[in-house]
Amino acid sequence: MELELTPQQVELRDAARKLANEVFKDKAARWDRNEEYPEENKKLLCELGYLGLSIDEAYGGSGLGLVDTYLVIEEIAKVDLATALIVHEQNVSPRIVATCAPEALRSALMPKFISGELECSIAWTEPEAGSDGAAITTTATADGDGYLVNGQKVFTTYGDRADLHLVYARFEPSKGAKGVGTLLVRKDSPGLRVHKIPHKMGVRGASENELFFDNVRVPADHVVTHGSADSSRGFVQTLQVYNATRVGMGVMALGVAEGAFELARDYMLVRKQFGQRLADMQGLRWMMADMWIQIEAARSLCYRALAAVDAGRADPCLSSVAKVQATEMAQQVVLNCQQMFGGYGYFGLLPLERMLRDVRMLTITGGTTQTQKNAIANHIFPR
Repeated sequence: MELELTPQQVELRDAARKLANEVFKDKAARWDRNEEYPEENKKLLCELGYLGLSIDEAYGGSGLGLVDTYLVIEEIAKVDLATALIVHEQNVSPRIVATCAPEALRSALMPKFISGELECSIAWTEPEAGSDGAAITTTATADGDGYLVNGQKVFTTYGDRADLHLVYARFEPSKGAKGVGTLLVRKDSPGLRVHKIPHKMGVRGASENELFFDNVRVPADHVVTHGSADSSRGFVQTLQVYNATRVGMGVMALGVAEGAFELARDYMLVRKQFGQRLADMQGLRWMMADMWIQIEAARSLCYRALAAVDAGRADPCLSSVAKVQATEMAQQVVLNCQQMFGGYGYFGLLPLERMLRDVRMLTITGGTTQTQKNAIANHIFPR
């Protein structure tokens, strides 16, 4: 399948590229150095409507597809992954709410998500339930006109600043996906404690947190999907939305790889060694050609997977293939591009050192490479 961008998509992409290069690029090192959330960038993203790109117009969003949304995210990721992650995250949890929650909850919350008035984290991972998301033990027990939530979450991105947490919890004691549902927990809920996890390797502008729930009361009207022992629909419904955006990790990795590639290319055109430009040395030219091949392969896979979602034909296996190929490729490409700069690339004065730390996260979050390979193998050898 050949994916040719429409004039509108080209315009959207080019506008994001201009914004990234003129506004975000020179600030990227600051978020990493200070472990600071890109607050001013988020404000601008809200004004431009980037936090509601993939959300239905009925709720104040742009109603665009995932291809359009990730064209924007890819361009931002080329220069600043921390800011790209804001657009990604705030098009994921609100998208789950917009797709799965009761209408009253959608109408009340979606406009506030899109405007930036409210932020929502995804609280899924637990100390003993990472890639195996169905193994969660956090519980939501019926109590009067609501539920009591007990348990622990870990690696919750923006958990220290989110106004709401989309919490995956077990409504019934059934094993596996059965019984798992989701509900929204407000940050000021009594019994909720948040602890920021220190010493993050990369993407330091996005904090990771532990959440502790001790009889946290949640009203019944804040349930997004209810888990039932008779059906895994509650869990599967949100998982389908989440899987669709899993490719986003691949697109962000693609963006980082492209950003590193462009830095290396420009440097090779001016840097001379042994009387010639690096760009004229066959061995290095072949390295760049190999990287370009891998970048183009990742682009094709990622946007094929996103286009399938937009067409209503989501392919979980293709999404896993795209995520693995793009994130693993990006690690190697950034490493090779850093090599082009010699000793200079090893220091933080250049973006390559930060980009190498940043991109490492994308092979882990959203389902590790090994988990994706298991899913791919299950497609090859169906049970």
